[in-house]
Amino acid sequence: MHLEADSTLCEACKEKACMNFCPKSLSINALKCKHCKPEEARCALVCRKNAFYKVTENIVSIDKELCDGCGACMKACSYRAITIVEGKASKCDLCAEHGFEIVCARECPKGAIKIEKSDRECLLTEKLLGWKCFSIDKKIRKVYRKRPKIVEAEGYIWYILPLPELSSEEANLVKDVLDGFQNNGYGQKDIEKALTHYCFDNEILLDDNQKSYLVKLLKSLANGFGPIDELLSDEELEEIALTGIGIEKPLKVFHQTFGWCNINLCFTDEETVRNLVNKMLRNNERRLTLNSPCVNGMLPDGSRINATLPPVSVGEPTFTIRKFNVKRFTPEELVRNKTFTLELMAFLNCVMQTDCSIMVAGNTGSGKTTSLNAIFNFVPKDERVVIIEETPELQIPHKHAVKLSVCREKNVGMHKLIENSLRMRPDRIVVSEIRNSAEAKAFINTLLAGQGKGSYTTFHANSAEDTVKRLEFLGVKRVDIGSIDLVLVQRRWPVMKNGRSIEQRRIVEVSELENNSENIIYSYDYKKGILKKNSESKKVFEKIERTFGESANAVVRRFSKSMRKKIFFGDKSAIAQLH
Repeated sequence: MHLEADSTLCEACKEKACMNFCPKSLSINALKCKHCKPEEARCALVCRKNAFYKVTENIVSIDKELCDGCGACMKACSYRAITIVEGKASKCDLCAEHGFEIVCARECPKGAIKIEKSDRECLLTEKLLGWKCFSIDKKIRKVYRKRPKIVEAEGYIWYILPLPELSSEEANLVKDVLDGFQNNGYGQKDIEKALTHYCFDNEILLDDNQKSYLVKLLKSLANGFGPIDELLSDEELEEIALTGIGIEKPLKVFHQTFGWCNINLCFTDEETVRNLVNKMLRNNERRLTLNSPCVNGMLPDGSRINATLPPVSVGEPTFTIRKFNVKRFTPEELVRNKTFTLELMAFLNCVMQTDCSIMVAGNTGSGKTTSLNAIFNFVPKDERVVIIEETPELQIPHKHAVKLSVCREKNVGMHKLIENSLRMRPDRIVVSEIRNSAEAKAFINTLLAGQGKGSYTTFHANSAEDTVKRLEFLGVKRVDIGSIDLVLVQRRWPVMKNGRSIEQRRIVEVSELENNSENIIYSYDYKKGILKKNSESKKVFEKIERTFGESANAVVRRFSKSMRKKIFFGDKSAIAQLH
């Protein structure tokens, strides 16, 4: 590790405050030192007293007891980086070697002084931590957002984590403090105390800024998930993905606005990845091991994780975290962001108060569960709801709700839970997602049994026609598929905007299912970017009229008018955007 100063910024600086507090009383010329290799440094070669000695790979220092102040080294240095202080030769040999406080870098008003690390030191830091945070500042072409910082560099979108690039000394400190914290009986909240004791015992002085980021990092490593904590807390991120180790394979995230982004963070060690995954799985019975190289589980906040080790993943470890969305979108918000139209949401408001059953189909990550969550706001709050999930995602506002979860370790699958729900007298049954034949048949069985006022689920398919074909492939008879009243199809797809690919999420089809056909009520016009009405409802309108005792169209218009006022508070310009 050594210092480098931007000569242009230095020359433009009038304050010259950087050297005012230099512990070696050096002049600003000391910053011109190029840190020659010790065996090639001219200053060391001309010294008759052999006062120069190697400190690190790129740094030589001066033994003041051997130095006689002859000045030969000062004359030999072509950069004028050596001065005579109190009759002894002095040069910048990096005060961080004796503490951590680098005063000149701290005091520089222009930010011209940077700490540069050698390849050897970088490797040592990576080995100590098992991960590396790196800078891309010199490659940034465009800044999209400042907090969190999102930029364009090297043809990619980068999400910048505000983590410090630790020196090898700092990395060693972090490792030693964590070891002491875990092995010396400290309480869960005593990590700062462990740091204070370590610095006292080792005579290390930290400045306030350095202590602040080291305490924050130590707390996240001791009690959280280390460098990915900030990613887990960002509600705009949907996925966190590791594709391998090394700086060539940085961590990636999927951002709601910017899509896939690189992170200025990479993992450098398989064992570190394995330990992190198992820490995230601490509330599960599963572990990622060499004997169990593929694992699915849930984080304490409800996020889902899939992780693999070789030989399941070729050569390197991977993990994918599907973030649990703490924010529950309301129907009004989904209309504002144009996932639904106002007319369709009003129609579903009516539908959810009848005994209709709905399947929300779509591709991966299209927002099926989010939409199902939202339209459940229309179900009367006093009704009894049974929710069956493999991973808890649904957040309905009903107090009289029973949540059942798959437990494969105890041989309790989703189809068993669906069958069990028949004995629980629910008004509504919600199945988070149907994936296989047993689950599909069990779900259809609840519909055929006339269970409550309706059943709801999500499913992977790109249209109502594909939904029917997939259900038939899973062994459901065509005549039984007609027991599903409505299929909502929600999709996500890329759209180029300002030279950049962003994702759209929209309801693209609403269809009634009958025994031998699909009646497409709404379909999305991709050229015009609107959801248009194809035909009138038959089957569902009959149920609406039976429930409300009046014309279905009149009921939908009334609900649409009411929702319009609620969404836009009379803002005519905002209402006009819907058309």
